[in-house]
Amino acid sequence: MTKRPIACGATAVALILTLAGCTNPYDPAQRAVGGGLLGAGAGAAIGGAVGGGHGAALGAAIGGATGAVTGAATTPPPPPPPGAYYGPPGGYGQPAPGYGYPPSGYAQPAPGYGYPPSGYAQPAPGYGYPLGPPPSY
Repeated sequence: MTKRPIACGATAVALILTLAGCTNPYDPAQRAVGGGLLGAGAGAAIGGAVGGGHGAALGAAIGGATGAVTGAATTPPPPPPPGAYYGPPGGYGQPAPGYGYPPSGYAQPAPGYGYPPSGYAQPAPGYGYPLGPPPSY
């Protein structure tokens, strides 16, 4: 006789979990409904345990309202659309940005890297040999 209630309970849990996977967590209306149902169930259980039949009804009403408001207020913002962080995905034909050879506009290295420009052939004043005739000894 205990197999039938266990099977019914397992079926109910499976249906609830299946339907829970069909929700949109970024929709405030769906979160308000889900929060209201959870709050009403929890409020009815607590109110029924504490105050009996009238306590269960009052607990369900208070819990449902609190759960609906909390569910709508805690809705997270939706994630950015795909490609917003890294650009279009790279395939075999084109390397991802930042990898491979630089575009043709970057033939010369950036200033400060590599050889100094041709205008700086002599060291800055104060470094190296002094300017002027060599000292006489």
